[in-house]
Amino acid sequence: MNVLPVFLIGVSVCWYALRADELLRRPSPSRLQRLLGCIFVWWCLSTLKDLFIYIPGVDAGQALWHIFFVDGCGAVTFALFIFELTMPGWVTRRRTAWMLMPFVVFFVLHFFLHGSWFFTLFTAFFVAFAWVTFFIAIIKGRSYAKAIRQNYSDLQDVDISWMGYIMVAFFVCQHIWWAVSSSLDALADSFYYASSLVCWHFTLRGVNRLRSVRLPEEESSIPITPDENKLSGGEETAGKTGSTSLSACQKRLSLLDGRLEQLMDDEQLYLNPDLTMLELCARLRTNRTYLSEYLSIRLNTTFYDYVNRLRIERCAIPMMKSQPDVSLDYIAAQSGFKSMTTFRRAFRKVTGQLPSDYMRQ
Repeated sequence: MNVLPVFLIGVSVCWYALRADELLRRPSPSRLQRLLGCIFVWWCLSTLKDLFIYIPGVDAGQALWHIFFVDGCGAVTFALFIFELTMPGWVTRRRTAWMLMPFVVFFVLHFFLHGSWFFTLFTAFFVAFAWVTFFIAIIKGRSYAKAIRQNYSDLQDVDISWMGYIMVAFFVCQHIWWAVSSSLDALADSFYYASSLVCWHFTLRGVNRLRSVRLPEEESSIPITPDENKLSGGEETAGKTGSTSLSACQKRLSLLDGRLEQLMDDEQLYLNPDLTMLELCARLRTNRTYLSEYLSIRLNTTFYDYVNRLRIERCAIPMMKSQPDVSLDYIAAQSGFKSMTTFRRAFRKVTGQLPSDYMRQ
């Protein structure tokens, strides 16, 4: 019996079981945490079954043939996690069932169809599934990043940029599994168990730091001002020509001219570290589409960059000049930043310098 892979199987089973129990027993887990708990249950059972290969007297070749088609379902767990991460609320039981269906069909058919051609067919499907998931994750990840910059002024607990590293690691792990699945190589199997465990460990850390968000639809439910409401009704009867649309857009923008800047000057809303687009829309009595247009067309910026620029220009820099002895952590907190990382990144984007370099000058 190969000791190393058996040991790693035992470690993996215990880790997945403990983490699943921890996530599913939480008083109020997020959707992503609940999904990850279910995924860990699957990985616990899926890894446990691999012990049968190493039982003396078991036909390893026949066992590998069955295990290959069961393990293929692991690709679905990656896809479900990535889709829920980049499209909060996407995963449902119905969609999960549809995604699992082709893998279940392959699993059932493998009892009746044998031969290298069937193995090759499933392998081709598996690789295609992995690549499609990879590209969808890239596209949706970029859309998610754009959406949170348009709706949140602080990205510390909603940013999923770490997903890129995890996704590449998962992608590599799945291809390693495909490469070693047809043979019983102790070192290759051990590397697969260890690398999968590391990937899920860092995934769990990222999920536990992530705030549960539900990105708003195209239109906010916040009521709009009477002038804007009148304008919206007028657009429906004015026709859909390009010139009319452009004129309507300019009128909408003119309704917000000066109002946003005045509100920020008077109430200093940018000092609120949890300020969101919807909260600002509520204060302006407008909707998200109009405010997004104003920021993009009039100010040529996003909500995230606009608020952080105000934090730097209206608070951080004046504090550095008037109170040169205070710490940068204090300045960042007083300016509305939750983390020094975000503060440094925003400061450098506005001034072209790091805060420490600016203070020395």
